[in-house]
Amino acid sequence: MVIATIKRRAIPEGINVLYGEASPFFIPKSLLLEFSLPYFEDGTEIDEFLLKDLQHINDCYLCRKKGLDLLARREHSIFELRGKLIKRKFSAQSITNAIEYLVSKNFLSEKRFCENFISSRIKKSEGKYLILQRLHQKGISSSLSNKVYEENIDFDIEKGACIISLKKIRFKYDDKQIIKDKLLKKGFSNSIIRECFDEIY
Repeated sequence: MVIATIKRRAIPEGINVLYGEASPFFIPKSLLLEFSLPYFEDGTEIDEFLLKDLQHINDCYLCRKKGLDLLARREHSIFELRGKLIKRKFSAQSITNAIEYLVSKNFLSEKRFCENFISSRIKKSEGKYLILQRLHQKGISSSLSNKVYEENIDFDIEKGACIISLKKIRFKYDDKQIIKDKLLKKGFSNSIIRECFDEIY
């Protein structure tokens, strides 16, 4: 039974699927070919089974677009991006498809996300252990987060962040043990804290 028809569109190149009183939806030509479907001619009649396939492809298309929109604002981990796409009611299949596509095109990169995240948290004077904990909460594996941290942050950089934190905390507290405890909570190691205490006091 025919329930929809096709109308080609030139810019961007693709098809509009027209059915009943519902709003037409668009699928790019490239996505049709990716899903092994033909570039349908104008007036091609669509039955309910093919319509479901085209609706799924459209959902993948919209999911990719939303993923790109979110990534244009800032880097995301896969875990973060998946969560945001779930909240927008995309199907599990469409989300998996979108994430695989975005990773394959290097629009979505866990390594790049780690690099940016670590850099931003060091600038906020946080230490290694707190940063790695935050990355774990964002779905990044400990092996990747440790590797990226070691590649980008050396002892002197972390020590500098610790000294900045120490100086800020010292304005509020005089007790050295309290200051040390605060620095530990900010993710700095005992060895870094000792070095900074030796330099400041």
